[in-house]
Amino acid sequence: MSEPAVTRSRRSGIPMSLVLRINAVVAFVLGFVLLAATWRGLFEQLSRFRPLPWIYAQIAGATLVALAYMLWRAPRNAAVQETLAQGAAIANILAFVCIAVWLFSNDKGIPSSGSFGSWAFAVTAVVLAVLGVLEGRAFWRRV
Repeated sequence: MSEPAVTRSRRSGIPMSLVLRINAVVAFVLGFVLLAATWRGLFEQLSRFRPLPWIYAQIAGATLVALAYMLWRAPRNAAVQETLAQGAAIANILAFVCIAVWLFSNDKGIPSSGSFGSWAFAVTAVVLAVLGVLEGRAFWRRV
């Protein structure tokens, strides 16, 4: 006898606990970079992009570090895992859209094309989009 479709679909793909842990690491790194908004040397490596005013970047960084903690702990608690995965999916897709719109605009604060900063933003946008899609599975099925 074959297994029910629900059981098979849960076994296929990347486990949600792994996706949440990867997202926790990404959120922690991004949070650390934003917390370091006053660190001139780091942002010179990002093609002179520097968030101004710094306080907003640092508040966002603190929020991302807290989110990273929740994402890291979520696989231990099945009761909150689905809701946290859904919230993370929304946050990641919205962040991807913001970065994509910003990169394709004519804003003077955007790192020049081909620079390390523009590559860093493009890679970050793609990683956030992939994580958002993987976590978005929580909307259609139980985690």
